[in-house]
Order: sequence, then structure tokens, then C-alpha cells
Amino acid sequence: VASPGYYAVRLLKLGVLAELTASQRVGVHRYTFSADTTPHLFLDVMNTLGGRRSSEGTARVLPESKEVEGSVRTFGTFAARYGGIKVYFVARFSQPFAGFATWQDGVVSRDQTAAEGNRVGIDLGFASTNRAQVVTLKLAISYVSIENARANLQAEAGAKEFDQILTEAQRAWEERLSAVRIQGGTEVQKEVFYTALFRVFQMPTLFNDANGDYFGFDRKVHQASDFRYYTDFSLWDTFRTVHPLYTLIAPKDQRDMLVSLMKMLEQGGWLPRWPSGHGYSNSMLGTPADIVIADSYLKGIRDFDVERAYQAMRRTALAPTPPGAAFSGREGVAEYLQYGYCPAGLVRNSVTRTLEYSWADHAISLLAESLGHDEDAD
Repeated sequence: VASPGYYAVRLLKLGVLAELTASQRVGVHRYTFSADTTPHLFLDVMNTLGGRRSSEGTARVLPESKEVEGSVRTFGTFAARYGGIKVYFVARFSQPFAGFATWQDGVVSRDQTAAEGNRVGIDLGFASTNRAQVVTLKLAISYVSIENARANLQAEAGAKEFDQILTEAQRAWEERLSAVRIQGGTEVQKEVFYTALFRVFQMPTLFNDANGDYFGFDRKVHQASDFRYYTDFSLWDTFRTVHPLYTLIAPKDQRDMLVSLMKMLEQGGWLPRWPSGHGYSNSMLGTPADIVIADSYLKGIRDFDVERAYQAMRRTALAPTPPGAAFSGREGVAEYLQYGYCPAGLVRNSVTRTLEYSWADHAISLLAESLGHDEDAD
């Protein structure tokens, strides 16, 4: 069963019903074990999506508080490009541990509370009874520290039960999806529409902790005081339709995303094209942040440092990005400026780059005109 805020699957061979819900920073699991099953959970700290790698794993069992904590550096498709991203976690369980073990690099250690290495995990056992049992765990993450992960858990899940968190998640999604009301059409068309709207709000990713801390592009911890810090902007994909939709139905979120882009500029030195985690992925091409920022400003979202954004756009549009810069800039921009387009014999992906650069330049010219930079606009 799957719906916004809830997922459930019955594991027939194991005799377990697994249910999942979440708050913004906490994943909540509820496992119902059948009467003839001894509750047991196995946490692979190093697991990664897509066959990618991870390292620097740590895991610690805290039996007195029914918690485990740890961290891992993951190297996803994009995070690997800037040295990986470290994730900290704290998990709290509804039942005490009847037994536990940790392992590192293939060696299992019974009753050992801590492990550290590139292959790390935790094995948890719970008391056996002759009736069905429910084990609930709340797992919070942070990109700043274990302490912040625990604070996130307390702030968003605390003493709340699974069903309460589920209700809050469903209410939050209902509020999001009801931003658009549609009439007419078939049930299938409505389903497609709201599924697409659901996807629209799954990314970018909220990156600051409950206390406002976030890990910036300068590899330092900063405080988001009057905004929510977002990352994972698929700008090359989303500047055409997703961000223009935000300006209409989620302008406060769009404003926070603009401020987040400005923080990336301030702390990393450049407006990004496809920021992931706390670094520049440099995926795809062009400078779509120019279009997103200009479009938002011209549509009335103005509570951000637009002049600083404009000067950053101008710098990237009028000269090659220096070698070794974290942002790869506009490849072939010198030829583009010389000829007015990217010649196929001199620039890779010449047609695409010509389209991307000219589209962005048009957006910059409209923003320049609005800001009074008439010569630049011309």
C-alpha cells in the first residue's frame, strides 16, 4: 500500500508487516511481527542506493535509552564529485534490546556497543513471546552532527506515536496538494495530475536542521534564521515548468529557495547549475539559475539580494570561469561571445549550448532592464 505519507508492505516469508511514515527529518518505522516470529532488526549503516559506495561508518548502541547512533559518508552519483556527504543519524526504539551485536569489516562482536570502519552495522534482537509484537523505531538524520540528529528526533517525533505522525504527514500532504483544485476530467486524469503535483514537492530537499543549522558549500555550519535552506535543485530540468509553478502556488517556498541559492553563491563562490547536498555537481550545462532567479523576481518575489545575484550572473555570462573553480560555468562561452553562437567545430554540444546560453542571456537582459542596468540589457 502506498500513498503520500505512508507505505506498507507485508513480508510473507518473514511474517512481518512493515509500515513507514515520516516527518520532515525523521523516518518512522512500525514492524508488526507474527506470533511465531522473534522480533529482530538488522541495520546496515553502509547501505547505498544504486550500487554506490560509502565509507567512514560509525555505529554505537545505547541500550539504556533504547537508541543507536552513528554516521556514514556516502558517495552518490553527485556527492562523489565533491568528496562525498556525511550523514549523521539517531534511531530510538519502542522496546528494549534483548540482545545486540555490532560488526565491522565482516567481524561480528556480540554485546560490543561500538563499531567503526568501511563495513559497519548493528544487529538488534528483542524479547520472544507467544503473541504478535510491534516494534517501532524513529530514525532522525542530520548533515551537521549526531547531537542535531537527536534534537531533530525530539523536535519532530519525541513522544508521538506512529499513527499521530502519520496523520500529521497526511495532513501536510493534503494541504500541499489542495493548493490546486481541478474540475472535470476522468478519475485517471485526476490521479495523474495529483501524482505529478506530489512529485513536484518531493524535491528540492529541506537541508537545515530543526534548530536552523545547515552545512554550507564552504564546508562550515551556518544558521538559517529567516528562511528554510534547500538543496538538490535539478535546475536544468526544473527551470522550465516546476519553478514557474512554485511562483504561483508556493511563493514562500520559492523565496526560500532563492535565498538558498544566494547562500550557495555567498559560501561557494558561484550560482550553481545542479547543487546536490553541500556541493556543486556541475551536472548538465548552461546557467539555469539565471532563469529561475530572473523569472521569480519579475513575478514579484523580491525578498532576496537580487543585485548580488545579477552581478554573479553577469560575471559567468561574460567570461570563462577560472580553471579549478568549483563551478564549471559556461563551457565554450568565449566562442559564444565571439560569434554569437557556439560553433560545432569548436564547442561540444554546440546546438544545446547555444540554446541554453541565449535563453539564459534573454532572462538576464530582462532582469537587467528591471534593475535599471539599461546598457547591460541592450
